[in-house]
Amino acid sequence: MKQITLILTLFISFSSWGQEIDIEIESILFSCLVKSYNEQKVNIQQELVELEKYLITSKSLKSSSGQSYFDFYNEIIELNDIPATLDYDRFENIYKLTPNEFYSTDCLEQLQQLDSTSLANSKYSQMRLAIQNAAQNEVSPSTIAKAITSVLESSDFDRQYYRAVALLTIAYTANAEVGFNIKLKTNSDAEIETYESIFVTLTEKDQIIVNENEISREELKTILSKFIKTNGSNHVIIFRADNGTSYDYYLKVQNQIALVYYELRNELAITKYNQTLNELAEDKQNEIKQTYPKRIKEYMTEH
Repeated sequence: MKQITLILTLFISFSSWGQEIDIEIESILFSCLVKSYNEQKVNIQQELVELEKYLITSKSLKSSSGQSYFDFYNEIIELNDIPATLDYDRFENIYKLTPNEFYSTDCLEQLQQLDSTSLANSKYSQMRLAIQNAAQNEVSPSTIAKAITSVLESSDFDRQYYRAVALLTIAYTANAEVGFNIKLKTNSDAEIETYESIFVTLTEKDQIIVNENEISREELKTILSKFIKTNGSNHVIIFRADNGTSYDYYLKVQNQIALVYYELRNELAITKYNQTLNELAEDKQNEIKQTYPKRIKEYMTEH
């Protein structure tokens, strides 16, 4: 269900203003996306280029052609699953934003200056309606992918904006090779006990509980940073989410945890080598990551 919710969030948030075939609207939306990432000091264009190369090398995509992207969605329809795995550590900059943070209100106001009829009749408005109609019935990877391909053609994915949307969809829905989604079974307590642990729980009321105390997301960042810095590689974060937790809030907290690791690693890289983490050679990056390894055990709390 996680993957489906993400696909819905991505495409419905992207399409909130519609998408005209005209290049002007695509340009506005792509500029909004780039601007939002720039504010986080992330070159999203370069990140997406590297992600595409990775997906081609791992054979999740056949090539960089628009047809290859279209075929990817057809595979989703056939498999009813996301046919890709991803090394989340390698692309952690992408997750500095959650999908609902891609477009600022100020940036999207540019679209209000355009003709409302054109917006209403745009291709992206058609896709939004197709997705919403699909979601009213059976919600699955297959039905959502069918809705997307009922509107978009292979040639659409040759254009910069639609390609970015497709790559971000893959980034946020692919199965993890490494990263957050390590499911903790009830018989894994012995493994946990080998590390210093901290318990982070999200409640059905979208509250954060750390070691039985309710805190804010800002406080969570400070607490986790101190905890990881104190324990180094000898730590584990036990991340629980109630079934009633809203997925938007879940993503925001997950993003906050990712940011803690990124900032600690970056800080150590600058202290030790006078370079940011991304500027270091691969062997030195791995050395830094071994000092602060992402060790997160995550699972849903059943009621």
